[in-house]
Amino acid sequence: MTDSAFDSVEVDAEIAAVLTVQQHKIANAYTERNALVAALSRLYPSHLMRHGDDPSWDPEWLWIVCIETPVGQMSWHLHEPHLSMFTHLTEGPNTWDGHTTGEKYARLARLGA
Repeated sequence: MTDSAFDSVEVDAEIAAVLTVQQHKIANAYTERNALVAALSRLYPSHLMRHGDDPSWDPEWLWIVCIETPVGQMSWHLHEPHLSMFTHLTEGPNTWDGHTTGEKYARLARLGA
């Protein structure tokens, strides 16, 4: 192997280490978000639902928590390993009302006002 080939291996290892750290940070952020969503789902009528058959979605992200609040529906996709945070909910039909992410967070802001 030439020196440049070794350099490439070292760079790839460095990139992999950075990605691992970033992936860990992202996973922690989702865990924190889901703790708040789980708390919210205990306060209002809520259920778990499945995203429809869509090959463009990662199969580990097909679960959705649906929360019906006085200001409108809010829903979040869940990574399958986080389902254990939502064992208090049962599975129900996919009742998504078509809200966008922006509408969801506007509703959340109104809920807290």
